[in-house]
Amino acid sequence: MAVVIRPRPPAPARAIELTALPGIAGVLRRPHVLNALRGLTVFLLASAIWFGLTDPAGSGAFTLALMWGIFWPFFTSLVTPTLGNAFCSVCPHGFMGKYLSRIGLKRHAPRWLIRANIGLVLVMVTYWAVSFAAPAAFARSADITAGFFLAYTLLAAASFLVWRDMAYCRHICPLGGVLTAYARAGSAWITTEAKNCATCRSFDCARACPHHLSPFRFEERNDMADCTLCMDCATACTSVKVELRRPGHQLARPVARDDGRTARILLWLTAVAAVGVQFQHGLNHTPLAAMMPWNLAGGLLADRIPMPAWFQWSGLVALLLAIALTLGAARTGWGLVARLAGRDRAEVAAVLGHGLAPLACIAMLAHGIVFFLAVYAPRLWNSAIAAYGLPAAEIGPLVARGTPWLGIFDLLPWIAILWSLRVMHRRTALVLPAGTPRGRRFLATTAAAAPVLLYALVLVVKLWAAAQGMPAGHVH
Repeated sequence: MAVVIRPRPPAPARAIELTALPGIAGVLRRPHVLNALRGLTVFLLASAIWFGLTDPAGSGAFTLALMWGIFWPFFTSLVTPTLGNAFCSVCPHGFMGKYLSRIGLKRHAPRWLIRANIGLVLVMVTYWAVSFAAPAAFARSADITAGFFLAYTLLAAASFLVWRDMAYCRHICPLGGVLTAYARAGSAWITTEAKNCATCRSFDCARACPHHLSPFRFEERNDMADCTLCMDCATACTSVKVELRRPGHQLARPVARDDGRTARILLWLTAVAAVGVQFQHGLNHTPLAAMMPWNLAGGLLADRIPMPAWFQWSGLVALLLAIALTLGAARTGWGLVARLAGRDRAEVAAVLGHGLAPLACIAMLAHGIVFFLAVYAPRLWNSAIAAYGLPAAEIGPLVARGTPWLGIFDLLPWIAILWSLRVMHRRTALVLPAGTPRGRRFLATTAAAAPVLLYALVLVVKLWAAAQGMPAGHVH
């Protein structure tokens, strides 16, 4: 059931209007440059799939570097939390879909497809579960990686040929909902000139949108919904403005017609990309690694249920435990807030879930930045030279792992925690009745932040373990 909240009029936002800057405006309002970038991503995707399937031991190195070097840590972990759905704006599948949908059956997406959260299920099962239980399957296998992306490319093409309104991007794509949720903490925002919209009867921006969204309502609803920043609306109408605002500017205000989907995605991302990754890549690198419950349980399962060498029971148990603890913390804490507020639990969860956006976005940022500089960037450059036969010199790491100044990125998870706590405090106020006593407000805010406090506890345990002075363990 959708949560209908009438937002208060938004305060004037401090913003940099990109469409008012001469050079940038020409790019955003004319499709030629963006289409050239989209054509490049289609070429890179096709090349990576071809190299991975035909020469996995040679040119397939480019497949691994592109898909797991640029695609995930750069766009998902760095660009999306800062700029918004920048990847979706140049996504090869979306670019392909704009043309395939014109010749397809143009059927409306069935109700079950809209409600099923298929994209979230797909990213959890086909990516995260595999990454935890069989990390080498993707990271070291070019043919499996190529097959993975080929399968999703074929699924996307079939979906575009059947359903209208870019249904694949909105309801099936494993990254569509994830990146939309990440973008809640981003800066990019599309708005319109209110005085022009008041007399407009042509609705050019809405007509141009391939998702059939209404850009002139984004400000009123405090929600850009499934906007992929394709810029078709900015091309169609000069009253559409693209702005850079304060990161997470929309998190302090209610979202009209919120069905809770974004909150659910952010909660699952917190469980996996924050808590789960700290289990796997944080606590597993401390002296406590051998004593961690997922490693103990994984050892018992490996003895009783033997699996191939590439499968790790401990990784799967770590993932499941992270999900259970995070969802349990949210259910308990948000349930208490619902009782204190006298409101429905689902309605409260839909409001509070947005408070996890900074944590879900920034939790992996430090890991992504360091690995991009030290590993992925030189690997991508060097493998591209070999795969395409380019006349260029190879490069080494942009920065050596262990360089002291890289330690500054260790502060990012704590910044994410503080930011999420601040946002959660504000969003708790949205669900509590006016005049709630201070003590009950404090209790409600603390309960609302239960998933954030769980993540903070994991970080504290990791720091304590690392400070004990014993040789660090490593179970992976």
